[in-house]
Amino acid sequence: MKTKYTFKHLDHSDSLVDYTNERLQEIGKFLLKEGSGSVYFSKQKNEFCVEISVNTRHRYFKASSFHEDVYAAVEDVVQKLEKQFLKTRKLHQDHKKFDLSKEGQLEHVNDRIEYHIRYRKAA
Repeated sequence: MKTKYTFKHLDHSDSLVDYTNERLQEIGKFLLKEGSGSVYFSKQKNEFCVEISVNTRHRYFKASSFHEDVYAAVEDVVQKLEKQFLKTRKLHQDHKKFDLSKEGQLEHVNDRIEYHIRYRKAA
């Protein structure tokens, strides 16, 4: 996943960027398609704010968190995004109704099945 990092009222930190990138790569496997993301770090009074937005071809994800520790804020945001990714993935995998599928219809058929074989005349 391609990510863009922005810092406001905060010095650029390579270790913070690496840590965030590692965490995003771990949850990136839950995405259905490849996406691009932007990470926004800021500091307001005594709290750090981390906002992550991920844009894929089919869906837009966004999460934010406020915490006194910037690494804890990153963890909170990643957990929120992971929940969103898993929910979307589950919806895409289970989008069909089971009763309308062949397996669902076969469950409602009796144990005694009679087959009628039709023969065609050879031309």
